Amino acid sequence: MKKENKTYWHRLASETLKVLLEPVGIEVRVEVPVVSAPPVADLILIQRKETVQGGWTEEQRLRLADGLRDLEADQILVEMKITESLNEKTLTWLSVYDTLYLNMAKLERHQLRSVMICSITPRKEFLVRHSFNPVGAAGVYESIPPWGGVVRLIFLNELANEPHNAPLKCFASRQDEQKKAFETIQHAGLFKLSEAFGQVIIGLWRIKMKSALNRPEMEEITPEYVIQLGKEWFESMVDATPEEKLFSLPKFEHRLVQEHQNGERDGKAAMLRSQLQRRFGDLPAWVSEKITKSRLSSLEEWSLRIFDAQSLDDVFSDKE
Repeated sequence: MKKENKTYWHRLASETLKVLLEPVGIEVRVEVPVVSAPPVADLILIQRKETVQGGWTEEQRLRLADGLRDLEADQILVEMKITESLNEKTLTWLSVYDTLYLNMAKLERHQLRSVMICSITPRKEFLVRHSFNPVGAAGVYESIPPWGGVVRLIFLNELANEPHNAPLKCFASRQDEQKKAFETIQHAGLFKLSEAFGQVIIGLWRIKMKSALNRPEMEEITPEYVIQLGKEWFESMVDATPEEKLFSLPKFEHRLVQEHQNGERDGKAAMLRSQLQRRFGDLPAWVSEKITKSRLSSLEEWSLRIFDAQSLDDVFSDKE
């Protein structure tokens, strides 16, 4: 029996949101159960790790996309529609998921908002027929269905090209919008948020911008595969690039490489301090300051001088 390969895009989107939002205290869960027993739904849950008075912090809102950042609810239930077009059935199911999860999690109505994020923009007639109207930022719509509640839609193709929208806009259906999103991430310096975020985005970029989705062997793409793509690209670039050329790289590569270098530099700095203390005793402030501000190449040179140096001055003297 042939194995069915399928890319679960909501898992990739969830991983992107996870590495973006969790550092600021926002928990991201995928395929959350909406009832007490299986099955689970293809949903993403966004919630604060610690519920504090005053709601979402300013730092948290800065990382949430338009259509999410203005919500006051403690938890946001997101259904991702990446390859599937919006229709009446999907709208109905969003309301079902909302009601089921509300009851299962024992939440009050004001504590939960459910949102559908769509890669493919529906026809205008569909929005008119179901009474969807723009609310707030571009790409955000709401409607009050006959069965009650409020349905919010976010169209990735229409979101503004702003840094806080870019991580989600990577999943837009239009390639020009995807390209703008990756460029925004690059120019805004978002890669420096964390190495994990950089790896996920680089992996997505390699898949989407290289048309890899058209290859048969790429039918099943997992978050782990995307992260590995980004990690391999990053590590191979670091290994193959001479140190003196790293600072001439384009901005986004430079920032990724710099973060990697900083980790290696910190390790060598700690080792050098330990060696100096063992050889010369307590270190004066000027030595600690010099080590803290040094480059990797200088740390390596000073570590070699320890074997012949008779004093700290011998280690740190400027030699041609």
